[in-house]
Order: sequence, then C-alpha cells, then structure tokens
Amino acid sequence: MAPGQNFRKPGGFGPMAGNVNGALGVKLAHPQRPVIVGCGDGCYLLSGFELLTAVQYDIPVIWIVFNNAEFQLIKLYQLQSYHEYGLVDFGNPDYVGFAQSCGAKGYRVETLEEFDAALDEALALGKPAIIDAHITRLALPHYSASPEGVIAGVAEMIAERIRSN
Repeated sequence: MAPGQNFRKPGGFGPMAGNVNGALGVKLAHPQRPVIVGCGDGCYLLSGFELLTAVQYDIPVIWIVFNNAEFQLIKLYQLQSYHEYGLVDFGNPDYVGFAQSCGAKGYRVETLEEFDAALDEALALGKPAIIDAHITRLALPHYSASPEGVIAGVAEMIAERIRSN
C-alpha cells in the first residue's frame, strides 16, 4: 500500500458484512479520502442494501464485489472442521442492474483490464458505485486467521488435527 492508505480487516465471522455498511461511516469521517470496500458476494448480500443509504445521502463509496457465487471462507472453515462442506453455493443477482435501480453506477468486470478501467471511472465519478468482479472459485483470498495465508492456514489446521488424533 502507498503511504497514507489504510486497510482494515475485521477478522473472523463475528462482524461478517460489517465493512459493507461500516464504509459509510468511514467515508463520513474522512470525506476527502476515497473509501473502497472489497468484499465477497455473500458478504455483500448480507447488507448491500446500504447502497440505498449511500445514494440517498450522496456518500461516494465504491464496493468491489468478488463474485464467485459461494461463501468461500465459510467453505474453507467447513472443510477444515468437517472435511466436507455444504450450503455454501448460491445464485447472485444482477449487481449492475441492482446498482442502477438504486440510483448508483454499476460495472461488471471479468478481466484485470476491465477492472482497472471500472475502478478509475468509479473513483472519478464521485458517486456510490458497485464493481461486480467475476472471479474464479480457485482465487483464494490472501488473508486468513493464519499470518501465512489461507493455504498455509488450512495446511496448519489439518496438521494440527492429525497431531491431535
């Protein structure tokens, strides 16, 4: 990150989706700074209705929705705990259509080039926006309870389970 930029990760399940609506408060506290939320599609579905509040009060937050149609971190925790998973797949709405129906700008992107262009435009717009970033399910996030990342964290949890048996 560049100097002066901040990254905040709530951690664990407790505040799931807290960043989706909490971004509005952050933007109000720091109106001169861009506020961008990166969240999974499941996370966004839990409180994405706050887009209406952002539009109503003209709070220019950008939500990047990583769209892979599954609760990916829940799936990883289920695999770690139970060696199987279930009820983590879902269908997504048309996020661009949702944004437009709320009075915001929506972008659908599938490549890094499309993403770069959408982010630049959304930043210049100065209005609430959603970037619907379609990603593969194989794109594991670079964060987890383990400081070494998701893959190392899952391997560490599996090794601990083997040692304890």
